[in-house]
Amino acid sequence: MLTRPSEQYKGENYFHKNGFLYVNRAEENFHLPLHNHDFIELAYVAEGKGFHHIGERVVPVYKGMLFLLPPGMSHVFRPSTPSRTSPPLIVYNCIFLPSLLLQLSGWIGDTRISDHLEQRLTDPIAPESLFDFDNVIDGLFHNLLREYELPRSGSAAYLQSLLVQLLLSIYRIMKDSQEAIIEGSSSVAFHHVLNFLDQHAHEPLSLAQLAERCSWSERHFSRVFKQHTGQTFLHYLQHLRIKKSCELLRSSQLKISNIAEESGYKNMDVFLTHFKRIAGMTPREYRRMVQEPTKSTDQTSTNPL
Repeated sequence: MLTRPSEQYKGENYFHKNGFLYVNRAEENFHLPLHNHDFIELAYVAEGKGFHHIGERVVPVYKGMLFLLPPGMSHVFRPSTPSRTSPPLIVYNCIFLPSLLLQLSGWIGDTRISDHLEQRLTDPIAPESLFDFDNVIDGLFHNLLREYELPRSGSAAYLQSLLVQLLLSIYRIMKDSQEAIIEGSSSVAFHHVLNFLDQHAHEPLSLAQLAERCSWSERHFSRVFKQHTGQTFLHYLQHLRIKKSCELLRSSQLKISNIAEESGYKNMDVFLTHFKRIAGMTPREYRRMVQEPTKSTDQTSTNPL
């Protein structure tokens, strides 16, 4: 935990470009001090890993985490290591004054939603973190930054519409999380888990990590996973990785050792064992089977008629 006094940042120093919003994408370092501010900040981890010092807590962070930081909350991001050879910790920031929420409530059109968002985004006692399972938040931050840095005609309205989309997406994630807690094995929450696995199967993943992201115990997560997929977590993950390797065998000329690594396998023997068990043949045999018909077709399709 950082114990140094917190510096205060003022919104008036940031809203020069359009008067109501500031967006950036920055590499975190060890130089930015612990700070608080008089504006709302939405901070999204775009790349890398590290730590987020928030008030009295230190939270490990990784790609896909979104933090809702109300005015007055002291915080700062830190990379995992000062080494320049390690992947950097990259964070999107979107900041705006609380008064903007009142202006946007007309765009939102549902007082229950706008009131809920206002409470969550302005309460300094309860900062919240969410996870972007479907990469929706990532795409919205990308569009916000592009419009902010390269303004065109109507940019003010366009930025406000993107911010409304971001706020509504945040609301949906919060509601899905609440439903998951109430229902225990919510199909909505588990849909997000499967989407996340599809996109990140090649990365180091463990049952404990996914259970923690769902705020479930490992035992409950295992039970729900088997109920929804008919497979254990490890078997499901192996099938996803072998599926990925089959796609690469069909569509690329990468070496099989490189395909194994791209699919999430660091050990070649383990990859070959899993591939033969699931696909019923070796990767070399599979590549020959799927690519030879293509070659034959290519050889006979030279006649334009």
